[in-house]
Amino acid sequence: MSPSDRSPTPGEQWPHEEARKLADRVASYEPDRPAIIESGFGPSGLPHLGTMGEVLRPSYVRHAFALINPSRPSRLIVFIDDMDGLRKVPESVPHREATAAYLGRPVSRIPDPFGCCQSFSEHMIGMLIDFLKPVAVSYELMRSSQTYATGVFDPTLRLILEKHREIIDIITPTLRKENRGQWSPFMPICPSCGQVNSTLVTAYHPERGTVEFSCQRSFGGAHGCGFRGEQSVLGGKAKVQWKVDWALRWFALKVDYELYGKDLIDSANLSGRIVRLLGGNPPLGFAYEMFLDEEGHKVSKSIGRGVTVDQWLRYAPIEVLKYFLVLNPRRARKLFIEAIPQYVDDYLGELRAWAASDEQQRRASNLEFVLQPDSIRSFKSDLTYGLIMNLVSALGTSNPELIWNYLTHYDPAITEDQDTRTLADRLVQCALNFYHDFIEPTKQRYQPTREEQAQIAELVSFLTHNPEAPAEQIEKEIYEIGRRHYDKPGKIFPLLYKVLLGQKQGPRLGVFIKLATPQRIVMLLEQSGRVFGA
Repeated sequence: MSPSDRSPTPGEQWPHEEARKLADRVASYEPDRPAIIESGFGPSGLPHLGTMGEVLRPSYVRHAFALINPSRPSRLIVFIDDMDGLRKVPESVPHREATAAYLGRPVSRIPDPFGCCQSFSEHMIGMLIDFLKPVAVSYELMRSSQTYATGVFDPTLRLILEKHREIIDIITPTLRKENRGQWSPFMPICPSCGQVNSTLVTAYHPERGTVEFSCQRSFGGAHGCGFRGEQSVLGGKAKVQWKVDWALRWFALKVDYELYGKDLIDSANLSGRIVRLLGGNPPLGFAYEMFLDEEGHKVSKSIGRGVTVDQWLRYAPIEVLKYFLVLNPRRARKLFIEAIPQYVDDYLGELRAWAASDEQQRRASNLEFVLQPDSIRSFKSDLTYGLIMNLVSALGTSNPELIWNYLTHYDPAITEDQDTRTLADRLVQCALNFYHDFIEPTKQRYQPTREEQAQIAELVSFLTHNPEAPAEQIEKEIYEIGRRHYDKPGKIFPLLYKVLLGQKQGPRLGVFIKLATPQRIVMLLEQSGRVFGA
């Protein structure tokens, strides 16, 4: 019986589903042969949170696989393509003009523009390692430059050389007509100028393990040096083109599973065909949607888009990031700083539900993959991050003790549970950071018109005479005021948000007024204009 034949748990998350497929694939392997899961990182630019997702997501599948098949070992290989030639200098690196002189060379052979590591790629790899430390994931780094140079790929490279004509027939129909005639699976590294993107293969010699080539291509701002010669494709003296390189890894490393962006579906299909040509079995694949920035563009390391881990940790706990990255990968998600508060509140809702559920439901929850041994496992309060942030904005303070006075007045039980107190304390500090960095610099005091002041005066009067009114009654009174002054009562809310928070949108005002206290809200409303009670 296959290890995956156990009945699925109702509501199981996608990592469990993928792990079952992986368990079926490896069921016939020798008992000590590990399941190989691969991810990749191109060190031609700074890592971002999308990069983290490319490592965390397969680690979630690996974790689920271990639960399904604990006797089968597994490996997560993060393959670093540091043999790739630098195509353009990322906007986010210093000394761009100096680095541009090395365009076309493998990034492992380009000096570090930051001046602290052995090469451009080593700097990016170091950043990736630091990037992944907070999420406590286990993986193996494998560098392309070392794997080529030490001969690990040599047997497969010989096979590719023998079958170069069939591989060309697979790839060239997918290329533009003007690029088909000169395409080759191999990219020799020019011994004269060190470029890899500028070389053009002119003849193949499988019996000698060599190709003839000329260094004559122009690529971006880089130009070939004109060298001509014959050179081995083994021992790191050449690499293969991207789609062939992917097939090379899959075949040589016996990869069983890999996730990749949906923009690589066609590439994965072509690489799979090459693996079959070589006599192998392509890995199981999972195509995920892209991470998008606030403008809907794909997050990119080459042009510096994205959010860093340090930025995330300044505005939200690390568990929220892990929760965000475990959500359904087949749904595109926006990944920018201003979206973080909503993800925090989504996480708090999941944490509350998880804490209240039974063991079976907990195993099926996304939090199975998120919570670390030292993670907080309960939040016994209905407070939201959005409410805390709006309280900070309304009070206009950087004093956490003042914030806590309001929080404990709203929910005295917040201090009774240590986990709740600890997490709330972290959220208060994150909210203060967010306010200081984004809200305070752009906050503008809104001056209501005389007509709007009359509406505000009605709310002030209600709150003054009903200081103990519950949130629902306050919300109802605001609607009544809006009904008396607008064709649609909801139109009063943007006015109050602008007066109280300096923004057009905000939380449910009844709850927020109770949190900030009616007395404080009356003071803020009165500060917006001194014409009341007319």
